[in-house]
Amino acid sequence: MSIFQNSILFKAADFGDAVALLDRASGRSVRYSELEGFLSSRLDGFSFDAKRPFATWSAPDISHATLLLALLARDCLLAPLSPRLPEAEALKRAEWIGAGGFWKAEGFFNLSPRSRQIRAGSAGTLLFTSGSTGEPRAVWHDLESHIANALGAGEIMPLHPGCAWLLSLPLNHVSGFSILIRCLLAGATVVFPDQNSPFKNQIEDADLTHVSLVGVQLRRLLADGASFSHLEAVLLGGGPVDQGLVSDALEAGVPLHITYGMTETASQITTSDRLHSVPGVIHAGKPLPGREVRISPDGEIQVRGAILPRVILSGGELPQPLTEEGWFSTGDAGSFDPAGNLVVSGRRSRMFISGGENICPEVIETLLASFPQERFVVFVGVPHEEFGARPVAFIAGDASPDRLKEFLKARLEGFYVPDAFLPWPGEVSPDDAKVNFDFFSRLARESVL
Repeated sequence: MSIFQNSILFKAADFGDAVALLDRASGRSVRYSELEGFLSSRLDGFSFDAKRPFATWSAPDISHATLLLALLARDCLLAPLSPRLPEAEALKRAEWIGAGGFWKAEGFFNLSPRSRQIRAGSAGTLLFTSGSTGEPRAVWHDLESHIANALGAGEIMPLHPGCAWLLSLPLNHVSGFSILIRCLLAGATVVFPDQNSPFKNQIEDADLTHVSLVGVQLRRLLADGASFSHLEAVLLGGGPVDQGLVSDALEAGVPLHITYGMTETASQITTSDRLHSVPGVIHAGKPLPGREVRISPDGEIQVRGAILPRVILSGGELPQPLTEEGWFSTGDAGSFDPAGNLVVSGRRSRMFISGGENICPEVIETLLASFPQERFVVFVGVPHEEFGARPVAFIAGDASPDRLKEFLKARLEGFYVPDAFLPWPGEVSPDDAKVNFDFFSRLARESVL
């Protein structure tokens, strides 16, 4: 019996007629008592090598999700690719990981073996992430890592039959994929939104109890006057969170939990209890059960536990870089507050020195994100003859540079104020959950130097 069958399908009988999957667009639902048979039939007509990765390129709808679940039941290694990628790039990535099958909305295609020959033989995922450098990497997690993450997350945010979690994040991101695993382990319902309905209406679905959001989504929902009174929990992650956003959310009655995680840890590392007041320093809560977290001597957050990946694929197939004691270095700087909550300072790789001062880009990005007329900001350093490096900001919004400078000078030390405010590049969507900082750094150098 496969891990998926043993951990999820075997348990499904206990949840009986509780709804496992609910599609708001079509009204279609699949109950737990129907789940195994439904998934078994999902692969009818497919002929593929289950030992090789299987790539998918499609929207995060119920058809895509059920295909992924059916493949997991067959012990496949999944590679859901971003639907925002051009098809040629999606195929290139599928071939790069040695995928044997490629599925998109128009149908299924077999792929010929390329240079990389992965033989999996057990259920898992290959999730692409650019990290902070912009270089694509594929993180290989066995299904056990996702299950370990879900079980630990359930200790702070329990789920049970009757709970309903909106699939509001992409399936090619670990934050979206983890919603499937969390819900199915607990007998909760995965709700697939109607993409033709405004996001505010989706959130206000009276049957919803849980939703995952990134900062830009929450900020827009608050601006639209969305009601959160029916929800049990809103899980906020995906990057730095500013005090203004937390204050506005709590004032609007959002049952807010802040989380810190990453693709390499199968999603959540720490999660806060529900916030009832704005912390003096925004934190991401305490480590969840099943993972250990420490701060290295040079200030880097390190993690250990069953949530770590099998390997990370980049230029070659590399073993997961761990210390001799089994610690994974996240690349993020952080510390613990006196209560044991993790405070994440930002990416160590993005930090730069200007005139002897350490500048952490996330500080200004978080602050400017609270400015009324700004939608998104990316902050990078460019070489400077006198100071070594100086900050430059890319802005997606309508505020003038002079107003932004005044806003920042009133709140930060002068060396943090950018030398230049550049317009947001048209080829990049401000809504992208993952930012290619390497691209912005190159563009800043070309624009300023």
